Amino acid sequence: MIELDNYLDRGAKIRVVGVGGGGGNAVNGMINKGLHGVD
Repeated sequence: MIELDNYLDRGAKIRVVGVGGGGGNAVNGMINKGLHGVD
């Protein structure tokens, strides 16, 4: 039997890499909006 302990509590992992001016602005915008886990 497969157990999915706390599977739904983890949520999705999305990785975003900012490349160039627009990419850096996108990542900075996420940080400024207060998104959790954005570095």
